[in-house]
Amino acid sequence: MTDHPVSEPPAGLVELVEALLLAADEPLSLEALGTMIGQETSPELIELALERIAKAWEPHRFVELASRRADGRQVWQLVATAAVAPYLKAGDPGRAPRLSRAALETLALIAWRQPITRGEIEAARGVAVNPQILKLLTERGWVRSLGVKDSPGRPEMLGTTRQFLSDFGIDSLDELPDFERFAGQDDIDV
Repeated sequence: MTDHPVSEPPAGLVELVEALLLAADEPLSLEALGTMIGQETSPELIELALERIAKAWEPHRFVELASRRADGRQVWQLVATAAVAPYLKAGDPGRAPRLSRAALETLALIAWRQPITRGEIEAARGVAVNPQILKLLTERGWVRSLGVKDSPGRPEMLGTTRQFLSDFGIDSLDELPDFERFAGQDDIDV
């Protein structure tokens, strides 16, 4: 964020931007905030409101305004800090179980080789894909159908979602390490 000639955003803008960030399911860009607010609010005024929000939350060690790059643009989100993690863990006994090795291998193949069909996953792993694994990955919001492949049987093509990127802390698939580096290691068997 940069210095602006305007010293104060219009009345209510800081509170509105803060409420939008709190209510949003995902990080918001300046463009998204501008669309939501409307009324010809300039990006500079929204940035100024974001600066005020960051300063307001700064003394509180449990919430912060986080910004990062996603899909080539800057996005913002109010997030709980690491200091809150033990409390969240204690309060969420229904946390999803850890993924099995088979589920992790399947997810890795989908992420690295998408679009990929179930048959291609089975060929790479050497075993049949349990339908429950694909159901689990879909329910978690990490995998989705990308359509059908133009080949005999018209198999469904699978790929990852924005939720996958967000949950795994990456901005794009380009940030994944080189697949071939990992494919032959002892701890990853695909």
